[in-house]
Amino acid sequence: MIGELQVRLAKDADAEALAAFGAKTFLATFGHLYPPEDKEFFMAARYSLERTLQDIRDPVRAMTVVYQGDDLVAFLDCGPLTLPVEAPEPDALELYRLYLDETQKGTGLAHRLMDLAIQWAREKHAPALYLGVWSQNERAKRLYTKYGFEIIGAYHFKVGNTLDDERIMRLAL
Repeated sequence: MIGELQVRLAKDADAEALAAFGAKTFLATFGHLYPPEDKEFFMAARYSLERTLQDIRDPVRAMTVVYQGDDLVAFLDCGPLTLPVEAPEPDALELYRLYLDETQKGTGLAHRLMDLAIQWAREKHAPALYLGVWSQNERAKRLYTKYGFEIIGAYHFKVGNTLDDERIMRLAL
């Protein structure tokens, strides 16, 4: 039987599951793009237990986890703007990551998490919410466009020595 979803802010106790889930989801979606040495370097840097705990404990960041029973099935990660945006608005925020388990795609959970991200940014009185998305991730770009995000630029996201072609999207709040 599939249990109801529990949605809440991440705690230290979630760090191990969150690090493993983030790595698994990133590799499932993007792993084919990188040579092994770039994947290994990025996974060690981005999805270590230490880095995950640091992210959870960051007071200006909002990490939301979604559990179904004992299983972590999604997470949302938002915080201050870090993207290379020309002349960004003061207090603009960024949606860093919205990751779902394959079993959750198409269930409406991504929409629920997008709503949470936008609500969080509005509560912070942000003038805009930004995000970066891989240029070839059409499914994600469609989702963001439905919410009113517009492509306003491009940049390269570094994974080891690989530079991904990314789009910067912005939602005026």
